[in-house]
Amino acid sequence: MQVKKEEIRQTIIDVATNEFMRMGYENVSMRVIAYKANTTIGNIYHYFKNKEVLLQTILIPVFDNIENLMKQHFENEIKCPLTQKEALYYAEHLEEFFDKSELRGFLDKRIVIILKLESSSLLERKEKFIEELQEHLQQHIRMKDDAHYSKIVIDVLADCLKHVLIEHDNINDAKAEFIKLFRLFCTGFIGQMK
Repeated sequence: MQVKKEEIRQTIIDVATNEFMRMGYENVSMRVIAYKANTTIGNIYHYFKNKEVLLQTILIPVFDNIENLMKQHFENEIKCPLTQKEALYYAEHLEEFFDKSELRGFLDKRIVIILKLESSSLLERKEKFIEELQEHLQQHIRMKDDAHYSKIVIDVLADCLKHVLIEHDNINDAKAEFIKLFRLFCTGFIGQMK
């Protein structure tokens, strides 16, 4: 009986994750989640007090993971910043490095939810995450962000992630397409490095 309850709970989480990524947290009702999870709204509330608690269940582990990955990446970059030539090599050979790099943590539906989140108790944590990404991106391309280029890059990254994760059920196919898009997109920015 306990296994069945955990299966139902996990189904609710999986459906909510997919719907939040596709439609945005703010645009998905618990009624839709219940319908797509083949359960009742009452049953969802048995597992999750409200939609916000469901969102927190989905996102807090990924926030913890991605913050740790970013911290590791930032420490590595401070110790050994990439030159333009090294960055181009890294972009051209990303398939070889992807699974060992901090980028692997971004190929996750929950990252799309975070990047597209507009209202939640987690918004402050999202804004801190975005701010750190923007600052780091500014360091990578070594330019002042007067035109908010880093915000544009992050928005495009979110759209690329969403696209590949919706289009590909197979994570390896999603990874291959994401690498192509990331390489195409980043090569232009690497060219801006001084």
